[in-house]
Amino acid sequence: MNELQLPIFIVFILALIISLFLNKISLNFKNFSKKDNQNNQKRLSNLKVPTYGGISMSLAFLVSTRLLGKADFEIIQIAIYAVVITFIGFIDDRYNLNWKIKLLFQLVAVSTPIYLLNIYLNVEQIIGINLSNILNLFFTVIWILLIVNSLNFLDNMDGLAATTATMIAISLGVLSYITSQYKLTDISIVLVGSMLGFLYFNFPKAKLYMGDSGSLFLGYCLGFISILFSWNKNIESSWIFQIQPVILFFTIPLLDLMTVVISRIKDSKSPMTGGTDHISHRLLKKGYTDSQVLLIFVFFSLMILALTMGILYLNEIISSILLIIYFISVFISLIYFLKLETLN
Repeated sequence: MNELQLPIFIVFILALIISLFLNKISLNFKNFSKKDNQNNQKRLSNLKVPTYGGISMSLAFLVSTRLLGKADFEIIQIAIYAVVITFIGFIDDRYNLNWKIKLLFQLVAVSTPIYLLNIYLNVEQIIGINLSNILNLFFTVIWILLIVNSLNFLDNMDGLAATTATMIAISLGVLSYITSQYKLTDISIVLVGSMLGFLYFNFPKAKLYMGDSGSLFLGYCLGFISILFSWNKNIESSWIFQIQPVILFFTIPLLDLMTVVISRIKDSKSPMTGGTDHISHRLLKKGYTDSQVLLIFVFFSLMILALTMGILYLNEIISSILLIIYFISVFISLIYFLKLETLN
């Protein structure tokens, strides 16, 4: 049986249309109210707005990947497992699971494809030891969980998580195209189409939320794309490390996560308790509008992409200078955001 294979541009359009259609249908469903638990969730959200965007995006992504033809087995499996973790997020949207239970479910959903498909970050090779992939698998699971939950934390304002995830997917698509990893380029483009179909309904003021199902889905897909991306010595670049350069694309969600965790620990609060102390909230408190905050995040995403390209492909001296500038900028940004007032 021949696989249906369509050009990537057509698949992108279809992913967008499927996502728009499914998200449009989602508007007609009454939203579940989260059941109370011990966590005091504080979010800038309207409980009357449906939270089914994540389900629509994941289904659009799953269907669209099948239209690429005979896609790699790993990619198909990851798309399937992405629907599984979306369902976990849906359960959390419905019952507001204890964070320990949710983390356990995430651990199973993330570690299963990593183990079965034998895909991992080669940390052991970097540090020069051989532990039969135990360390590789451990750090790979931690990395995916970190991305998943940083995107989940970032979903705190209309359009923010999906916009940031879209910019990360575009960045991954650009770099994978430059390095001739076209299958990852295609997957990134399909993911962008699925997200744009949701963003149409999620821009301020949002008619639809992605819910935890959406943030988990996006973090899951982006995390696995970053692992599947192959960086080796055959690629002409000034990059001086053996680790994946794509980690730079995740600067914004990780910076927001660091800001929140440090702030809450400093105030003797649990990092897992909801609050309005994210970067977006602090910028809103400073006087920026929702749209302006989104533009700021898009601007910084483009700056990170440009900076990453400079670090990778300019001469070694300039590359090293840009890398130093990157680390200094992240540190200064972290200090700056921590000093900004939180939103009441």
